[in-house]
Amino acid sequence: MLTEAWPTHFRTEEVARYRQLGLWGQENLADLIDRVCSERPEALCTADKNEELTWSGIRERAWRLAGGLFQLGIKPGDRVVVQLQNVVDAVVVYFAIGRLGAVMVPRMTVYRESEIGHVIDATEARALIVPDTFRAFDFAQMGLELAQLCPTLEHVIVAGAGPSETQALSDLCEATPYEGPRPDPDDLHVIVYTSGTTAKPKGAAHSFNTYVACARGLVRALGLTSRDVCFMPSPLMHNTGLQGAAVIPAVIGCASVLQDIWDAHTALELIDRHRATFSIGATPFVTMMISAHDPARHDLSSFRTFACGGAPVPAAVVSEAERVLGCRLMTVFGQSEFALQAITKLDDPVERVASSDGCAAEGVTLAVLDDQCRSVQPDVEGEICGRGPSMMLGYWREPARTSDAFEGGWLHSGDLGRMDHSGYIRVTGRKKDIIIRGGVNISPSEIEMLLIEHPGVADVSVVGIPDERLGEKACAFVVPAHECAPTLEELTRFLREKKIAMQKLPERLELRDVLPRTATGKVEKFRLRDDLAAATAGRDETQH
Repeated sequence: MLTEAWPTHFRTEEVARYRQLGLWGQENLADLIDRVCSERPEALCTADKNEELTWSGIRERAWRLAGGLFQLGIKPGDRVVVQLQNVVDAVVVYFAIGRLGAVMVPRMTVYRESEIGHVIDATEARALIVPDTFRAFDFAQMGLELAQLCPTLEHVIVAGAGPSETQALSDLCEATPYEGPRPDPDDLHVIVYTSGTTAKPKGAAHSFNTYVACARGLVRALGLTSRDVCFMPSPLMHNTGLQGAAVIPAVIGCASVLQDIWDAHTALELIDRHRATFSIGATPFVTMMISAHDPARHDLSSFRTFACGGAPVPAAVVSEAERVLGCRLMTVFGQSEFALQAITKLDDPVERVASSDGCAAEGVTLAVLDDQCRSVQPDVEGEICGRGPSMMLGYWREPARTSDAFEGGWLHSGDLGRMDHSGYIRVTGRKKDIIIRGGVNISPSEIEMLLIEHPGVADVSVVGIPDERLGEKACAFVVPAHECAPTLEELTRFLREKKIAMQKLPERLELRDVLPRTATGKVEKFRLRDDLAAATAGRDETQH
C-alpha cells in the first residue's frame, strides 16, 4: 500500500499492472544493493577521477554513513539536502540515505544560498551535505551561513576539509553500520525540486517505487545488463545523473563512471579508458563529443547508446553520432514530476529519432489534450499529459499545485506537442515560459523579479534565444529608467550579488523604449523573439 502520508493518484488497477510488469516491486534500495553484492561483490560499482569503489566497498561505506547519520539524530523520514558534484561520495550518500530511510533532496552545485535556503526551509531539512569547495566556491561556508538562517538545519556535513563547526563526511563513514529497519518501497524516498518554471520551484515527491520505475524502464528500453558501464557527465544531483549513475546500477549491477567538470576531450578519454557502453544526458554533450573526437586517440568501440533529453535532436546529430562516435542516439521525454514518459526504440530509423521525442515508455499511457482535458486528433497540438509508474506522488506540501497538476486524472506536463498515428510525440512548445539551457530549466520570471529591482531598469522581460552549443540562453530586454542605460556587465554583477546560480545570468542584453504588451498587460515575448531573429537575419544578409 502506498504511504498514507500521500493521497494517491495511482489507481488500484494501475498499481497491479506496474507490479505485474516488474516496474514496481517489494524491494527497497538496500535490498537491490544487497542482491548485487551477493552476485558480484568485487565488481566495479562507480569511479571518479580520484577513486573507484566495488559494490562491496560502496555498501560498507554507505551502511556506515547511514549509521553516522543516525547517530547525529537523523531518523527515517527526515529530509537531507544534498549538493555534491559528480564524485563517488555522491553515490555513497544516496545509498546511505536510502538505507536509513531518510529522504534525499538533491540540488545541483550551480545553486547558491537563495535556492538552497528555499528548499531547506520548504522541506524542513535537518542536514545539508556539501563539498568543501568546488569550482572556486566555498560550499562549506555557505552551509554555515544557511545554518544561521534556516531554523531546522542542525548539521552541515562536508565532503573534504570543512570548518570545525561542520561534520566531516569521512568521519561519519567510520561509524557503526546502521542496522535499523528498512524502509517500505512505497515510503517517501526523494524530493526532486524543479528547476523553476515559475519563480517558486516545486518539490516533486517520489517513493522508491516511483523513482526506480524510471531506471527499470530505461534498462529495458536501452537493453542494459550487468556488463554495461554508464558514462555520466550529467549532474548526479539531477534526475538524469542520479538515475544513470546510481539507480540503474543498483537495478542491474552495472558500473558508472563519473565526470565532475564537463570537457568533451576528457569525456572521450573516460569512455575509452573504462569501456563505457551508454550515457544519458542533454544533446550538447553529444554535439561537443562529435567535434572533439579523434579516432587516432579515442577507441569508442564499446560505446553503443546515448539517450538524449531536454531538447530536440537534429537529424544531422543523430547521423553524425552514429558515423563519428559509433553510438545509437535515442530521444527521451521526462521531467522531475514524471521521470520517464516517452522514449524512442533502439531500432527506430534516424528520421524517427530526429522527428520525435519517443512513444510511451513501458507501463505509460500518454495523451495530447486540449484546455478542457479532451483528447485531440492525431497531429493536432495540445498539452502532453500522461499516467505511468514513474509519476510523482505529488508536490511536497502543496496540495493545490498537486491538484492542478493532476487535473482530469492526468499528470499535466506543461509542454505542448503533437502525437502521430503511431503514438510518437513531438514537443512543440511550452505552456509555461521557461528557458532550457544545456538541458536545465531556467525560470525567466525569477530573473525578471530580481532585475526590476535594479535602479536603472524601468521594465524588463527575459526570453530564451537559440544557442548552438547549449540549446538556449537568456536574453534580457530592458527599458532603461534613465538616459544612462545599464550594461550587461552591471546587470549580471547585480544578479550575482543576489546570489543566484551562474546559469541563470542573462548572456545578452537588448535595450528597448517600450516592451510590447497585450491588452491585459502581458509582455508579448514572441514579438521580442521575432524582432531579435529578424535583426540577426538582417545582419547576416548584410555581411554576405
